[in-house]
Amino acid sequence: MSWLGFVLVILGIWLAFKVAGVVLRLIVTVLIVIAAYWWLAPVFGWPTLGEVVYVLGPDVRVPEVSLPKLELP
Repeated sequence: MSWLGFVLVILGIWLAFKVAGVVLRLIVTVLIVIAAYWWLAPVFGWPTLGEVVYVLGPDVRVPEVSLPKLELP
């Protein structure tokens, strides 16, 4: 393998790590947004996460999970 091959392999490995980092960052961001909506929707009177997913299509089912009662001061 020539020096160009080594450079391409190293560049490919570096790009794979960059792409994996971006994908993981996107997954974590989506999970944080979903968790925040799940927690805040009952407080603000928004539709539950199950209702929002149901609007996207009746074939998708999300079980309703009750939240603990929060005492507001």
